[in-house]
Amino acid sequence: MIRIFIFLSLIFIFSCNSAIKNEHVNMDIIQFSNLTDPENYTLLDVRTNEERINGYLSNSTHIDYYDKRFLEKIDLIDKNKPVYVYCKVGGRSFKASNKLNQVGFQNVYNLEGGFLRWSNNQLPIKYDSLSLLAETKQEFNKQYLDSIIQQNETTLIYISTKWCAPCKKMNPLVDKFSNDFANKLSVIRFDLDRNLFLNEYYNINSIPLFVLYKNNQEVWRKNGIIAYGDIADKL
Repeated sequence: MIRIFIFLSLIFIFSCNSAIKNEHVNMDIIQFSNLTDPENYTLLDVRTNEERINGYLSNSTHIDYYDKRFLEKIDLIDKNKPVYVYCKVGGRSFKASNKLNQVGFQNVYNLEGGFLRWSNNQLPIKYDSLSLLAETKQEFNKQYLDSIIQQNETTLIYISTKWCAPCKKMNPLVDKFSNDFANKLSVIRFDLDRNLFLNEYYNINSIPLFVLYKNNQEVWRKNGIIAYGDIADKL
C-alpha cells in the first residue's frame, strides 16, 4: 500500500513539474528590444500576410496563426532556442505560445502588447518593397476623419480588424446602433489594418475601439466588449 502511495506521489510531482516547465512566460514586448543577438533566439510573427505588409520586426519568422499547417510549420523551428512570439496586440501570440508548449518547446515568451505597442513606441520596423507600396493604399486619412466628425452632430467611430475575435462579436451590435439611431447617430467604421494613421491618432492599445463625438468633441471612449446601453444611454 505504501509503495503504491509513493509511486502515485512521484507521478503527481513529475506531472506538476512538467506542466510548470512547459508554461510560457508573458513578457512586455518593449523588454524584447533589449535583446541584441538574433542568432540566440527565434522571433515568431503569427500575424496574417495582410498585417505583415504594414511592417514587421526585424529577423522575425512569419507563420500565420490561422494557417491550417501552423502546427506542421512550427515543428520546423529549432526547439533548442528560446522562441519569442508576437501578433498585433497579444491575443493570438498567447494562444500560439500555448501551442508551442504543447508540441515540446520549453522556452517560449509571449510578447504582450504586440506589434501595436512596438510601433506606438517608435521602435524599429522593417518593410519590404511590397510593404512600401501597400502603405500608400490606405483607405482614409486624418483629414477625412476630421471632416466626418465636423459634418455630423453625433458620431460614433468604430475601429476594428477582420481577424479580431472581440471585433467580430461587436459587429452585430454596431449594426444595431446604425439601425436604431439612424436619425441622430452617424456610425463610421474603420479597419485598423488599412488605416494605420489611427494608431497615432487615438494611441490605440487594444481593439475594438469605440469613440463617441458630440458637436466635434470627444465625449466617451472605450476599448473591447461593450453593452448596448453603454452608448444608448449617452445619446
